[in-house]
Amino acid sequence: MERRDFVSHIGMTLTLACIGGLAACSKGGGGYGDSPQPAPGGSNAKLSLNLGTDLPNPGDFKIGNGVIIIRTGTGKTAADFVALSSTCTHQGCTVATFNNTTRLIECNAPCGHGSRYATSGAVNTGPATSPLTAYTITVNGNTLTVA
Repeated sequence: MERRDFVSHIGMTLTLACIGGLAACSKGGGGYGDSPQPAPGGSNAKLSLNLGTDLPNPGDFKIGNGVIIIRTGTGKTAADFVALSSTCTHQGCTVATFNNTTRLIECNAPCGHGSRYATSGAVNTGPATSPLTAYTITVNGNTLTVA
């Protein structure tokens, strides 16, 4: 193989690897099943959940449509849930998980920088310096809506 062909092949391989890496970083994560669905109606509604089937236990969470929803209590009222932006304020990637042991939202993948947030949205561990945005939750019967 000539040097020119070799360099061309290396360049193409690196390009494909970078594209694949960027595609992986753009995907949101989720916890405990499928991602939440967008809420019907209302242009301000970000998504909705069925409280009969979604997030049955305290500590359960879902990430979707730019929101992380965490069940923090045992009831079926808005006060038993937290809804925050799932976009890390440090690098703009989607937070990875809610750690039920530490009670912290972790942005440890795919960015890998290690920022952690409290369920209030406040930064617990940097390098992030700004809190996650909180969203309004309403409960109507068995439907939880985030706006």
